Amino acid sequence: MKIAALSAVLLGGVAVLAPQAALASARESWSFHADHVLGTSLDIIAVAGNEEMAELASAAAQSEINRLDPILSGWRSDSELKALNSAPAMATSPDLFNVIAAGEKWRASTGGAFSARLGGLDSAVYVTGDQRSRLAVAIDHAPVTLDKASRTIGRPECVRFAIDGLAKGYIIDRAMEAARRVPGIQGLMINIGGDLRCWGAAPTAAGWRIGVVDAAHSADNDAPVAVLNLADRAVATSGRGPRGQTILEPATGQLANHVAMATAVAYHAADADALASAFAVMPPEDSIRLADSIPGVSAHIVAADGQTHLSRDWNDLVVAQAENARKPAADARPVTGAPWPQGFSLKIDYEIPSMGNGRRSRNPYVTLWVTNESGNLVRVLTYLAGKRRYLDENYVFWGRFGTKLPDLVESVTRPTRSPGRYTLIWNGRDDQGRAMPQGNYVLNVEAAREHGGHSIQRINLTLAAGVVSASAPAQDEIGETGVTYGNNP
Repeated sequence: MKIAALSAVLLGGVAVLAPQAALASARESWSFHADHVLGTSLDIIAVAGNEEMAELASAAAQSEINRLDPILSGWRSDSELKALNSAPAMATSPDLFNVIAAGEKWRASTGGAFSARLGGLDSAVYVTGDQRSRLAVAIDHAPVTLDKASRTIGRPECVRFAIDGLAKGYIIDRAMEAARRVPGIQGLMINIGGDLRCWGAAPTAAGWRIGVVDAAHSADNDAPVAVLNLADRAVATSGRGPRGQTILEPATGQLANHVAMATAVAYHAADADALASAFAVMPPEDSIRLADSIPGVSAHIVAADGQTHLSRDWNDLVVAQAENARKPAADARPVTGAPWPQGFSLKIDYEIPSMGNGRRSRNPYVTLWVTNESGNLVRVLTYLAGKRRYLDENYVFWGRFGTKLPDLVESVTRPTRSPGRYTLIWNGRDDQGRAMPQGNYVLNVEAAREHGGHSIQRINLTLAAGVVSASAPAQDEIGETGVTYGNNP
């Protein structure tokens, strides 16, 4: 699925996008990225009068995130949340009290579909069947007490607060407030692991363009199913991720399985975070009714059977719908030759290795592109770098094709990729949107690390009427790459 003439920065479950036509009217903006933030990644885009202001705003946001982490973390052994879960009652900080109180509010508003009480169920992995259901009921009916005057929270033994479905959004909201206080800041986007909030002026006059992940396609370079224009709004997505479904139904303690993906838009990130989690549990019809009843809230829900449910105001936010295949440019000449078999694509699984050895290293800049047997560029699949000025680190690609970048549909997909395995799909079209014929092609994978090494892999492919598999061995800066040509799910 491709959206014509878009540049994209994919950030977790969503994407920040800018139309190419708007780039000429771009405002001054700076991007900041950090890994290992709340167990995921942080991306900030700041529109400001100068770079120093943008850096101050980013620093203010990260300082607030660092302040809240030891309070709200469910993973740190020294967190305030951990202490609360070890005591029957405790006077808490304003931040922890606010998050627990918001969790109880959303529990009531969603009829129990959202719950911040499920830490005991999360840890009770060996409790199954009726016993698990009885524990879920006990947790749901437990008398949690909140004393606002003293900020004291009381909980029975069966309740362990697990606030991941709310805390990240709360932290984004607080980080946004901190960054906005920096003089000269005109606009901000703060994204932590795919949950984000936008405020003020966007980098282009077109506004903040946010792509909604496609529940049916999980490849690294799949385009979003829709593009939203969000002004002073937040968005969060819950549902099946790369590792499958992980959301529990509070009423039963079992995994929710009737919703593939739920996206919520709200004025605050904490609210979007909680609602997305609830929408992944509730029947879609009930989720839509709830979304329609709350000012500023919109919802996009994909059921397990693929049926899409939209709230009343959803389409008011949509500025573009994705299409299954990118259309060729109006002046593109057709390509002759036998077409690929119906439904065939090229699936590419690549790996970014962990450098290890106790040394700190930056994530590499990675480029993947396809050429024909004559070495001419066919399709740029992705290039990963914080800013375009860093792409010349991948000097093989840059030296041959760098001047073509302004005309490419795919742009910087995210600042870098952390160690792990990732997937791309080539749908058989070139950078002009034309369907390519059967024939000989070369997949090129190039990786370079700042203050590190440089690696390039080339996989020669004959793509005809039958299934093809091939691979390239790992090198210093890139792991093994494997490809499959055929009917890829």
